[in-house]
Amino acid sequence: METANTDPAATPNNQENNEQTETVTLTAEELQSKLDSEADKRAAKAVETAKAKWVEQQKTALEEAKNQGAKLAQMSAAEKAKQAEKERQEALDAREAELNKRELTANTTALLVESNLPKDLVEPLVALGDAELIKSTTETLQKTLQQEVNRRVQESLQSEPPKNGSTALDGADDPFKRAEARYK
Repeated sequence: METANTDPAATPNNQENNEQTETVTLTAEELQSKLDSEADKRAAKAVETAKAKWVEQQKTALEEAKNQGAKLAQMSAAEKAKQAEKERQEALDAREAELNKRELTANTTALLVESNLPKDLVEPLVALGDAELIKSTTETLQKTLQQEVNRRVQESLQSEPPKNGSTALDGADDPFKRAEARYK
């Protein structure tokens, strides 16, 4: 199978070359080979860029570690102990915050299931951070949604009366009155 591919330098839009465009004919294998080589070049460039970023990150991390080591070397034993206690407390605070977030997420999920609200609301509600605020917000959401559902159900149940007057039984068109008039 042969595929036609034009050379970009020989396109009619090129003002410098007003000659007839050249057509390069490639087989399917040649075209695939060119496409593969281009893909390989792009992949190699992406890997190179990622590697450069990684090397830079490693360099930064190493520099920070050296600075931390230099600080620790200059500290007295009491300062080192104080720094270690500070780092330990920060780690404990971070762990406690994570545990609180997990507990709040579990409680919020249970509250949403109980209230028949979508579980997709868990993250925005957990972002509020306060269990009482989450509960009141959930109750408000549930009430508002229920009111809106009821309103829409009522709207859909309401129907307009027929406009052709077919149900108006009080006039000359009333079939019962016509039948009654026959027997008088």
